[in-house]
Amino acid sequence: MAHDIRQLLGSGYVSVFLFILAMMNTVSTITHYSVPEEMEEGSVVANLATDLGLDVKTLKERKMRVDVVGNKKYLDINKDTGELFISERIDREFLCPLKTSTYCFLKLDATIENPIRMFNIEVEITDINDNAPHFRRGTMHLDISESSPVGERFSLNNAADPDVGSNSVKDYHLSSSEHFALEIQTGRDGSKFADLILKKTLDREQQAVYNLILTAVDGGVPTRTGTASIIVRVLDVNDNAPSFDKDKYIVGVMENSPIGSLVIKLNATDLDEGSNSDVVYAYSLYTSERTQQVFNLNTENGEIRVKEMINYEDFKLYEMEVIASDKGPNSLSGQCKLTIQVTDMNDNHPEISIKSFQSPIKENELIDTVIAVVSVSDKDSGDNGVVDLHIPDNMPFKLRESSDNYYELVVSEPLDREKVPEYDITFTVTDRGSPPLSDNETMTLELLDVNDNVPQFAQSFYTIRVLENNAPGALLSSLTAFDPDLHENQYLVYFILEKEIANTSMSMLFSINPENGNLYALKTFDYEIEKEFLFHIEARDSGSPPLSSNVTVHIIIVDQNDNAPVIVSPWRAHGSVVEEKIPRSTDKGSLVAKVIALDTDSVHNSRITYQFLQVTDATLFSLDQYNGEIRTMRMFSYRDPRHQRMVVIAKDNGEPALSATVTIKLSTIETAVKAYSDMTEVPLEYDIFSDLNLYLVIGLGSVSFLLLITILVTIVLKCQKPKPSKAAPPCRNSVISERNSTIADSTLVSNDAYWYSMFLAETRKGKLVVRQPVPKGSRYIVSSLPRGTGLTDTSDSAASTLQLLDVNDNVPQFAQSFYTIRVLENNAPGALLSSLTAFDPDLHENQYLVYFILEKEIANTSMSMLFSINPENGNLYALKTFDYEIEKEFLFHIEARDSGSPPLSSNVTVHIIIVDQNDNAPVIVSPWRAHGSVVEEKIPRSTDKGSLVAKVIALDTDSVHNSRITYQFLQVTDATLFSLDQYNGEIRTMRMFSYRDPRHQRMVVIAKDNGEPALSATVTIKLSTIETAVKAYSDMTEVPLEYDIFSDLNLYLVIGLGSVSFLLLITILVTIVLKCQKPKPSKAAPPCRNSVISERNSTIADSTLVSNDAYWYSMFLAETRKGKLVVRQPVPKGSRYIVSSLPRGTGLTDTSDSAASTLQESSSSSGSGSST
Repeated sequence: MAHDIRQLLGSGYVSVFLFILAMMNTVSTITHYSVPEEMEEGSVVANLATDLGLDVKTLKERKMRVDVVGNKKYLDINKDTGELFISERIDREFLCPLKTSTYCFLKLDATIENPIRMFNIEVEITDINDNAPHFRRGTMHLDISESSPVGERFSLNNAADPDVGSNSVKDYHLSSSEHFALEIQTGRDGSKFADLILKKTLDREQQAVYNLILTAVDGGVPTRTGTASIIVRVLDVNDNAPSFDKDKYIVGVMENSPIGSLVIKLNATDLDEGSNSDVVYAYSLYTSERTQQVFNLNTENGEIRVKEMINYEDFKLYEMEVIASDKGPNSLSGQCKLTIQVTDMNDNHPEISIKSFQSPIKENELIDTVIAVVSVSDKDSGDNGVVDLHIPDNMPFKLRESSDNYYELVVSEPLDREKVPEYDITFTVTDRGSPPLSDNETMTLELLDVNDNVPQFAQSFYTIRVLENNAPGALLSSLTAFDPDLHENQYLVYFILEKEIANTSMSMLFSINPENGNLYALKTFDYEIEKEFLFHIEARDSGSPPLSSNVTVHIIIVDQNDNAPVIVSPWRAHGSVVEEKIPRSTDKGSLVAKVIALDTDSVHNSRITYQFLQVTDATLFSLDQYNGEIRTMRMFSYRDPRHQRMVVIAKDNGEPALSATVTIKLSTIETAVKAYSDMTEVPLEYDIFSDLNLYLVIGLGSVSFLLLITILVTIVLKCQKPKPSKAAPPCRNSVISERNSTIADSTLVSNDAYWYSMFLAETRKGKLVVRQPVPKGSRYIVSSLPRGTGLTDTSDSAASTLQLLDVNDNVPQFAQSFYTIRVLENNAPGALLSSLTAFDPDLHENQYLVYFILEKEIANTSMSMLFSINPENGNLYALKTFDYEIEKEFLFHIEARDSGSPPLSSNVTVHIIIVDQNDNAPVIVSPWRAHGSVVEEKIPRSTDKGSLVAKVIALDTDSVHNSRITYQFLQVTDATLFSLDQYNGEIRTMRMFSYRDPRHQRMVVIAKDNGEPALSATVTIKLSTIETAVKAYSDMTEVPLEYDIFSDLNLYLVIGLGSVSFLLLITILVTIVLKCQKPKPSKAAPPCRNSVISERNSTIADSTLVSNDAYWYSMFLAETRKGKLVVRQPVPKGSRYIVSSLPRGTGLTDTSDSAASTLQESSSSSGSGSST
């Protein structure tokens, strides 16, 4: 329809009828448009801005909008183009449901601002032929008497069409009929009505029901139609008289027929119905009284029976006339004549004599073996004296005539005692008289049992569910078989057919009672070790030779929550306390630790959740209850204690739940290197005396030794002077402190994906955290868990002339009491699963069975939402597609109910087992991949041969067989360097690294399951080798370690070496100057620096004596720092000394500039004076 509209539209614009009505004394005008209904959303109605004379560019500024008056917003305006377009599909029949008017308008208001103007818009919605005519009643019933006159009119229901105008109902058509015609009438509002006209007389006896089709047609293009069925039932009129099958009957009757014997049953039929067809019988006036005395006529059913004893010698022939009349208002009747001929009877019975009879016999007697010899005789003559001997037809025997009136009874079919243990053989002899007379003799033939039946189990496959942790000796099930033989041929002995699983015989696990088939468990089963067993049970009878049969037994161990979770991460070397260290600068949301617990129970019981049992600061850490990740909720502050303690509990999903706890003691550290050193128990093997340190220490020692030698030499030289100085320049002893920093060199080896994920995740944050002390050579291996009795045959019954009426006294019986149906997962909805039929030996409605599913809800889901059973034949269907990973089995009941009164029923248990298909690919869970499928690992180049490099762990959610994973290298850089264990996924080195091996290795590992076809997953591992732990640590962090070769120790060594070298140089220079200087006697006194007269016997803390005169040296000592000259000895009275001041750092030379001063002994006792 939308396509037709688009063809009509052409360019996309609706053909618009625009006209503007200028209303007198009004300001506003109304703009009219016309659009058909059902146009597509976005279709353009018109350019409203152009029609209203508005500038398109100002529409947004003037905030033009369209408001719908009283309706939904079907139309909107495009402010960029000014076009009025359809924003929602318009249905004219919904918008204007009343058909009182052919016009349907949608009123809108268009408003603009600056200045405010309002425009009234009316959009006429024109009708399209989108609705077909329909009748309010799909079937119309009419009752018309067969006596109705031709031309009689019958009103019919008219059709309704929501469309208007030419698209509404225009005509009616009637299917072809020779008895009826259609007449169309038009109402005042133009609507069409149809009347049914009878154009030919009806005869109910020829046709009682007429089925007609009435079709309503509208006037749209193309036209649409609607149909209704007309069922005309013809009412009966009593216009047919009863009639007999024949006009004259001739029947015979034997003399001495018993009273009440049926002679004949007359049948008169009336083609009418109801009371018009009910017939009554009566003798006519022409029937003699004697005939009416001998024979009785039943007025209701027309039976004629013997009323008195008939004597052939009295009357040989009886004649009568019978009239049949109906019960209609104007009764009609018919008649017939009946002649009864009396036949003479045979009054001598034949005789039978058993000459020989052999009983019992074996059930395996050969065919044609003679069992009995019988003779027969009859004293009558003619046909009445001719006799016939016969036995029942449903027996495996036959009669064979051996001589005149002698017969042999022989075996004609194989005998089976289990079906019929004995036969009652009735020999019946009958003459050929009229009526024939007979005699019979019954003999019982017993059959001896022969061992010809194998034992039969009720089921061919037994599924037994056993809860783990069962008590040894517990009864699992009773597997009984049935043998229809007798005595020793029926006595059964049960055995377990030997089958070894993992070198363990089934008889060591299970025991069966050889007498009654009770199956016992000999040990306690553990679901985590053994999940199922499959073996065979044999039942053997005691016949000769013995016969046997076997049945398959499937033992399924059902899991109990008997295993508590085990904490596998973080690893605890000593006890249950784990010590961790993290930097205090750790960001918010950083991973602190990850607790991983494993539970070896089944999927439901092994679901682990994590919770904080105790935590020092609940605002500082968060714990993910599903993956066990402990992260920081904020950054550390100076108020937070340095040590944090957390107790995490891992709880499984069992009932009752089991749990395990781990205590984590967390310490914060300041620097990454110190944290790395503190977090390893093994001391860092980085020698403080590296090459650089060694050279610095050697240099410092050498220079210090030279300095010491130089000082000793200088002292020796000075001691050779006449008056050696007792003072020596003091030196400052620099003490170099060494920082004993060590660097760990260890490699974390782990098989757990968590260790690798933590290692990589922490390195991206610029930190290397060894989560546990790693003893040298130790390894951690973490195993990741991947996640009825049959229907017995009844004996054949002998033919009988006694007919029994059935009573509903037998319940329906299923062939089995328990059905096990295996269904492949991913089945198609509606697939036939099995046919569960029952048998009811009753008859008629007592035998008609209806099947039901007895309601049972599993997880709020009714069985009738999952399965459907055909109530008539018991076919069981699946209503949905089953998934083995979600639903593994269903157990419910099917009921078979007969239609008797009261109804009887029985039910059977149905066990639906969903069989797994390989529809889930393996999932790589280790090594963990944060971004994509590429994993980057780092190992030292010094790794030994056989070291674990990585471990690939894949999980498959399919069943045990399909989920077996094998691992292979898909690509590897050097196949001689690495080996991959195909069963556990461990990648190990086959040799040590050599200098020729590239630094980067690439391996692609494929994990493939055991399904058919096999599914797989791959992981790419990029391996980089590193030289030292420090380098590895630096490479593994995104921010390089700023480890300066000029550490504190090196800096102190360099400063010490420089200081000692400088002192050595000064000492050498001073020694050279002292050795090269000659004494100058012309000068009264040696110069000094900043000479100042001081007190006698004063001491000098730190000064340098410059003099060539030993006497001066002994008398005075210049204190340069305090500006004083200290007198070392008493000065002779009247002595004078010249003291000169020299600049610091200059030696005593003749040409040196100096400031001379005269020192003169005063008369005072102190001997002190001043000088300028």
